[in-house]
Amino acid sequence: MQDSSIVVVPGLGGSSADHWQSIWQEQHPAWVRSSPASWDEPDVDDWDRAVDTAVQSAGEPVVLVAHSLGCLTALAFAAHSPERVRGVFAVAPPDPDAASFPTEVSSFATATATLAPLPIPTMAVTSTTDPYCSADRSTDICRRWGARQIDIGDAGHINVLSGHGPWPEGLDLLRGFIRDLEGRR
Repeated sequence: MQDSSIVVVPGLGGSSADHWQSIWQEQHPAWVRSSPASWDEPDVDDWDRAVDTAVQSAGEPVVLVAHSLGCLTALAFAAHSPERVRGVFAVAPPDPDAASFPTEVSSFATATATLAPLPIPTMAVTSTTDPYCSADRSTDICRRWGARQIDIGDAGHINVLSGHGPWPEGLDLLRGFIRDLEGRR
């Protein structure tokens, strides 16, 4: 993975030190993290600018490694700047139409409402028990985005609360995704 530029795109509130995104980034210090100013009161434009800044810092094109609300941000960024993104690795993308989708982030739903299949490789890792996206909806969303779906079963929101601290299996999935991207060159 050392040849690939990686940008980590956390979800609402950022990823704690015990979250797999933070653990992976600590293991790979060259990775760059998207850091919007509005972690707890998300502003879709601020989050997009933060991804833009991180992509510039990482060296283009990048692989975006996103979680939860960060998935919507990463996908929207990749849709408007596909030449700057080699691939999107989206973990636990939320359903913007679900009742559980926080109202304070409704602008993120608008930003991705019209997304068609992305012109770049996208892998979405989903769970059958994600409280923010049902199994049926995750399949529909992945199809709409043109994402290769990897359903890991009963895994909650694939975060610290669901027992996914270091999550080495996820890192193996990311490595495989990047190997596939390398093979496309």
